Amino acid sequence: MKVQFLVGAKKYFEVDAERLERAKDDDLVLVTIDFENRKADYIWYGAGENPANFPAVEDDFDGVVALWEELGRPGE
Repeated sequence: MKVQFLVGAKKYFEVDAERLERAKDDDLVLVTIDFENRKADYIWYGAGENPANFPAVEDDFDGVVALWEELGRPGE
């Protein structure tokens, strides 16, 4: 099963001080969780921009799943 959801960049990067500092208030993060392969990635982009124009970055599966659960399991 794969799940995709959007979250504000400031929320997504709240545990990553370097990225949090660079995130703008209206930046978004498109998150994909692949439960079958235990992989997670994100695409960080600015408001009004197309996420397809930005590269996906692999992230910590367990940390992303914890955030997904904290947010009420959006996209399920």
